Amino acid sequence: MPPDIPYSANRTLPMSLTHCQICDTRAARLTCAPCTQASLWPRRTEFLFLAAERDGAAERVHEYLEASGSARGALDDCRVKSDEKREEYRRINDVLMGERKRMEMLRAENRSRRRKLEAAREAALGEQARVDTLKAEIKRLNQKTKILCSRMAEARSFLCRDAAGLVGLRLKRRKSGKVEYLIGGVLIPNLLTDLSVHPHTSINVSLDHLARLVVLVSHYLGLKLPNEITLPHRGNPYTTVRGQLNNRHMAVRPLVADSPLPVMARENTTAHSKLVEGISMLALDIAWLCYSQGLFANEVEDASNIGYCMWKLLVAKDSTAVTSPAFGRMSHATINGNLTLARHEPVMAGFRLRYNLIADRIRTTLQGETMVADWDMVADAEEHDSATSRRRSVPDAEIDSFEDAALSFPAGPASSGGGVGKWTRIRSRNDGSVG
Repeated sequence: MPPDIPYSANRTLPMSLTHCQICDTRAARLTCAPCTQASLWPRRTEFLFLAAERDGAAERVHEYLEASGSARGALDDCRVKSDEKREEYRRINDVLMGERKRMEMLRAENRSRRRKLEAAREAALGEQARVDTLKAEIKRLNQKTKILCSRMAEARSFLCRDAAGLVGLRLKRRKSGKVEYLIGGVLIPNLLTDLSVHPHTSINVSLDHLARLVVLVSHYLGLKLPNEITLPHRGNPYTTVRGQLNNRHMAVRPLVADSPLPVMARENTTAHSKLVEGISMLALDIAWLCYSQGLFANEVEDASNIGYCMWKLLVAKDSTAVTSPAFGRMSHATINGNLTLARHEPVMAGFRLRYNLIADRIRTTLQGETMVADWDMVADAEEHDSATSRRRSVPDAEIDSFEDAALSFPAGPASSGGGVGKWTRIRSRNDGSVG
């Protein structure tokens, strides 16, 4: 017997069941076979239609696959490319993850550097504040140094002028108009005109006083002279000058003459040459001292007038020690104005004098004066005696001018008769012998 099929009152029974008495009496169930079969026909029909549609779809798919045989290969290619893209995506994703980690590390490093930069900036601000403080202190000290240097220069000027006054450095004008410079009451010779005229004792005293003054002034000014002056001391009773004669040889030269220079030139040429070199070294020291303090004595004629140089430097009303702002500022003893520094080298760059130039000029002058002095005019004994007595009776100033006039005569011209005539060559009056 067929199983009981649940019956619902809402279900619409097939037409064959409407007159089935068995099934009508039991409304809740289908009891007989015809009614059951009749209730299954709609589902069977629906299944048949679905199966037919399935078969039709399968046939269409088969036909499509057969019509496009390359579609499967394209699909496989697409799958391969898709796999490659996925692999590339994973690789790029890994790279991006690494770059993200690197970016995070760089950001962390950047933050660390920023913190360090801020700390360094704060430290720099502190350093700048300290630098500004130091600059202000340096500026204050520079101003103080300038004031001290100015006062030191004034003190040096006062000491040098006072020393020149104490040793009696002064100018004297004779009635004849001749200008002379004295130190300690002794005439300072002009190295080009007076060495063969003045007594050697006077020359010795004036050179000794002048050397002492130069040493004292250079000490006050803090200067190292080109040629070292050594004052008398135990073992050496005379003033000497130590200088460099050439690039390899240092020599000591005296500043004292044992006899008149014309006599020394004839009898002791070595001592005469050394004395001329010593006087030239002293003249070079004086010229260098004047040049360093603003008095430009850069010619042999200027350097040979040593009395004028020292008087103009220290004593005159318009002396360099009073009028020149450079006096007392250039030295070897202070940092400001130190002559050994490169920035102060141009101060002495224009000084061209050398001791050998002065010495050669002095030798030439003395040689010319000696040659002139060896000639004198003698008329007869009476005129010679009267001239001698007249020399003894006139004052010193007239004697000087007379001797200058006598030295200005020409040197020994020959007479018209071919002989010597009234001109004859005689030995120097210092030894009194006639040649």
